[in-house]
Amino acid sequence: MRIAGFEFSEGARFQPGADKDANAVGQHLELLRKQFKGELTPEDVLEDARNPNSPLHSYFEWSDTEAARQYRLQQARGLIRAVVAIYTREDEGKEAVRTKAYVHIPERQAPHYREASHAMSLTKTRKMVLERAYNELRQWRQRYKDLNEFASLVSVIDAMDTSFKKALEDAK
Repeated sequence: MRIAGFEFSEGARFQPGADKDANAVGQHLELLRKQFKGELTPEDVLEDARNPNSPLHSYFEWSDTEAARQYRLQQARGLIRAVVAIYTREDEGKEAVRTKAYVHIPERQAPHYREASHAMSLTKTRKMVLERAYNELRQWRQRYKDLNEFASLVSVIDAMDTSFKKALEDAK
């Protein structure tokens, strides 16, 4: 098979100012891959992108101060996502339940994290969390749909479409 062209995946996010030309990026990455005997590493991409004439240059933050800040924010997001809460039940003898402590609420004006059970108890934030989770599932499906080993799981995800959309509508 031969690559006919390139596009960015749905939901891909880039830093402000990136030129967003998927074909230029894809063709350049292919050039690098061939240059490095079929292997493409983040280190090779970064090294190439340092050149202001590289089509990859605008996709990176070159201010070390801002890059360090963005990296630390990414670490903070990872730390928040890594915390698991252990809930005990009032009834004696019931096992404790482990679950993600915080969920991301992608409100346009102020994205933030909320305690999971609180977010799921409110209609607006519950819908946001469920939509995000379902979109992630759909992205997973898109990424792995061509692998035969996951064909039955892809079918289950496809079958969920109608029922999930109806459940979201009913939640309004």
